[in-house]
Amino acid sequence: MRLQWVIAVLVLVVPLVTAVAPDEVLETWDPVQNTSEPYWINTAEFAVTSYNKHEKKNLVFESVVKGKTRYEVTGLYIVLVIKVKDGSLPDANYDVGVRDKYAGPNPLDLIYFRKRPKFW
Repeated sequence: MRLQWVIAVLVLVVPLVTAVAPDEVLETWDPVQNTSEPYWINTAEFAVTSYNKHEKKNLVFESVVKGKTRYEVTGLYIVLVIKVKDGSLPDANYDVGVRDKYAGPNPLDLIYFRKRPKFW
């Protein structure tokens, strides 16, 4: 009888745990420790250059404010908050998403580039 009770509990609990666990694993982000490292600067400059080319803008990269990374099957997924200058307008922060595929002629892909709201 006791064995049947243990099996019944496992049958009910295991699906609940496995339904929650994958999201926890997939949402593991590592913070960028030193935003002044050349890798992060180069990645941010790539994002600004790609955005300028695609949108016909003339934004100028200033600095990396903060960032985080996550390893995925397709490469390293990088999310940065960068400070950008747009001509005579005041500096603004932008959220950028970049994927580093580690190989090929163009290892970096710009995923998104959007202006960060002032209240952040």
